[in-house]
Amino acid sequence: MIRFLTAAVVILLAGVAAVVSYRHAYEVVIANGESGWVAYLVPLTIDGLIFASSMVLLDTARRGGARPVLAYLTLALGILATLAANVMHGWAHGPIGAVVAAWPAVALVLSYELLMGLIRRSAVTPQVQADAVPVQVTAPNDGDTNIAPADLDERTPEIEVQPDLVPEPDVDAPYRPVAVATFLSEVAQGEPPSVRTIKDRLNVGTDRARRLQAYLGGLVDTSGLANSN
Repeated sequence: MIRFLTAAVVILLAGVAAVVSYRHAYEVVIANGESGWVAYLVPLTIDGLIFASSMVLLDTARRGGARPVLAYLTLALGILATLAANVMHGWAHGPIGAVVAAWPAVALVLSYELLMGLIRRSAVTPQVQADAVPVQVTAPNDGDTNIAPADLDERTPEIEVQPDLVPEPDVDAPYRPVAVATFLSEVAQGEPPSVRTIKDRLNVGTDRARRLQAYLGGLVDTSGLANSN
């Protein structure tokens, strides 16, 4: 609930700042020779550049790859451009007018980065959870489907998972224990989750979700859970 309210406030602030910043940039564009539909589009290229570069950096961070230098350069260029447009709008009223006019651009950039930070922190961090996740899955001896994960070790022997039965790229290794812990009850019942469910619960892409589904399905096939139900 707190995260939802925080995101709502940040989005509202970003929306208000974006509208004011757009109006300032639009008036600067009109005053410097542009008109018609072109004048409406030029300010969008400024704030759109900030949005595009931030989304590239967010996607790269969530995939664990190296962040491109070009994304940082375009982000810096977009921030400088929106600040310049807003300062130019208020400069006719002196230094104080320039600061007041520039404030919506500052609020827009900061609130947008706050929102990106919320999204980044909401992603699953397998490295933090991997130590507390069991790597092996055990099967129930009867048809009882309401078996708590803690009771599995007491009722049945452990079944060792053969990694070669479900080949997975090394990049998925940190996600497999998390997937086992998250969907342990489904695997114990012989019903691996769907790709969409894995995507929504683990916040991963479609390709990784498919590989994790194949891995979980391999656990079911290996342990014979699919035949126990």
